[in-house]
Amino acid sequence: MQFKNLPYWHSNTELLSIPLTYIPKKIDVAIVGGGYTGLATALHLLRAGKSVVLFDAMKLGDGASGKNGGMVGPSLHKLGLEGLTRAYGKQKAINILQEGLNAIKYFQDFIKLEKIECDFKMTGRFRGITNQVALDSVLRDSERLSILKGFKFEELKNSDIQSEIGSNLYHGGIVYHQDGGLHPQKLVASLTEKIISLGATIHQNTLVGDIIKTPAGFQVQTNKGSLIAGDVVIASNGYTKKFSNKKLPYFYKRLIPLTSAMIATEKLPRETIDRLFPKKRMHGGNHRLVQYYRASPDNKRVLFGARGPDTRDRSLQNGKILKKHLCKIFPELKNVNIDYSWCGKVAYTFDHTPHLGKQDGLYYAIGYCGSGVTRSIYMARQLSRRILGKGNHYTAFDDLPFRKKFFYSGTPWFMPTIIKWHSFLDRIDGN
Repeated sequence: MQFKNLPYWHSNTELLSIPLTYIPKKIDVAIVGGGYTGLATALHLLRAGKSVVLFDAMKLGDGASGKNGGMVGPSLHKLGLEGLTRAYGKQKAINILQEGLNAIKYFQDFIKLEKIECDFKMTGRFRGITNQVALDSVLRDSERLSILKGFKFEELKNSDIQSEIGSNLYHGGIVYHQDGGLHPQKLVASLTEKIISLGATIHQNTLVGDIIKTPAGFQVQTNKGSLIAGDVVIASNGYTKKFSNKKLPYFYKRLIPLTSAMIATEKLPRETIDRLFPKKRMHGGNHRLVQYYRASPDNKRVLFGARGPDTRDRSLQNGKILKKHLCKIFPELKNVNIDYSWCGKVAYTFDHTPHLGKQDGLYYAIGYCGSGVTRSIYMARQLSRRILGKGNHYTAFDDLPFRKKFFYSGTPWFMPTIIKWHSFLDRIDGN
């Protein structure tokens, strides 16, 4: 397999040139992490008159924000209404789930208001189901979610599947109407351009070390110098432990960094794309090992993503595995070349819920559990309101305990075993 170890999204999008500047001696807010959370938080703070410096250990877009599948939606909780009700009670469960729908509504308004060009379209999402037992379960869960304001779904029987996807794998399916797609790197580029125009200072390839509380504020130490910040935002998500040099244990002991991998096929004839994706929706299945796929925004390639087989980022091995999964759904792509293969880190939490708040004086919004596009933009708005002390900054996640496990130190040593077990169960179920 001869492909580029490069995100497809980076092949056709240039980021704005970021001015090289010295680290200022003092700043109102320092943000650690230059993904959607950090960029959007900076945007709101800058508009409120705050001075902001943003640090990223890589280049902007080299984390999950510039590498993801470009799918947006309400990010409904893995535990569902029943599981959340058992954990928190029914009303709290409803509030948590409703927050996801609030987030997608805000995201749509944000893209329109900011005039962000990122190939955003609310296409809906088709979820293919391989057997009747699983379909009945998904339908029951969807019916329960009808209690939520704005939630819509549609059942598809076997005879209707070909109207949604050019595959014979699925027994039935569900269409969710609150989902859509975009170009993730274009969103990064647009947010970056906006905060630079408002006066943000951005330092790429900069590692943040100790963050020390002082009478004058927080001393933020980096490998390129230090500064004093009135407030600090932690927005490093799946890369928190990797780049913090073990300086942020409260956060990385509560985050599970997982590898998410993607491939992009070579350019395909338009009739092939139209046959595989008749309605150009976002797509997924009922696999325990998450799989997601779609046509590229220009309708020239198939993009396919899945959980990596272990915790390492290995594009060659991941590309081969993902091609096999792709061909199980679309056998006609067996002889199609893969042009791009890439991977990155997302962050899960032990309660499958994102968290935002303040710990030891540090603000944070992290743990999006693989559904971070809409969540991060929404949480950035709420977090910035909290920092500013203005506006309604409430979320249903505010009072949820941010739990850790006593045996866990930020490295998910247990994930390869879990992944193998889930892969085995998927094979048994014919997924």
